[in-house]
Amino acid sequence: MLSTVLLLSACSHSRRAEIDARKAALKQKQDSALVASQERLAQVDSLLEQAKQEHDRQHEWVMAHSTKLNDQSPEVLRLNQLRAHRDSLQVEWETLGAKIKYIRKRQAESDSVYGEK
Repeated sequence: MLSTVLLLSACSHSRRAEIDARKAALKQKQDSALVASQERLAQVDSLLEQAKQEHDRQHEWVMAHSTKLNDQSPEVLRLNQLRAHRDSLQVEWETLGAKIKYIRKRQAESDSVYGEK
């Protein structure tokens, strides 16, 4: 009977240590994913602003010369490329923002469940 109690006690301690290790690993993973996402968001934000400005300049030029251009004009094709690039950066920017929000939400939930700050 004593050996059973000792065995159960050792298993309980081992499981607690394993749970604590997993919690720590999850926190570390969340922290690193958050930092990486924030850094990428800063890069994408800068690229997005540049892409918007370039697109707007090209759009103004194309609209000013629209009577002389057709759908296959190099300037119109360039505008379409800039629009696609701008849109893809916008989607990435929104996705990263949602990812950061989600990670922060999960961290807050973990902190409230485990009583951490």
